[in-house]
Amino acid sequence: MEEFIYGTEPKYAIKEVSKITNLPKPTIRYYEDIGLLQGVARDKNNIRLFSDDQIMRLRMIQCMRSTGMGIDMIFHYLGLSREDKMELKEKYSIVLNQEEILLAKKHEIEAQLALIEHKKANYEKDLNEAENAVQQT
Repeated sequence: MEEFIYGTEPKYAIKEVSKITNLPKPTIRYYEDIGLLQGVARDKNNIRLFSDDQIMRLRMIQCMRSTGMGIDMIFHYLGLSREDKMELKEKYSIVLNQEEILLAKKHEIEAQLALIEHKKANYEKDLNEAENAVQQT
């Protein structure tokens, strides 16, 4: 993940934000329209300008969405305070749950990759044997 200096200074156009986050521009606009992303500045030509803080928020939204979390739950998560101990515990619990989901996906991908690597090794062996047989004739 690229390093960003946390800050509220609006300095990135939506095209740059899309490139940084790999989110399509319509998705970024949608997140703003529904209120997941707030306080987006506009320049004199009404062009959206985003801050580092907003990019980090988009990355968090993107991460949560990739684990299958729905928009309503993301609203809930983002609305929880870090100052209130009970809400902080809930935020922590949500993050732990998302970690479990990602770890399960990781293990599934690792198992699939192991199968593919096994098949690849078998095909390489068969190809080498076939090549050796052709060379011997």
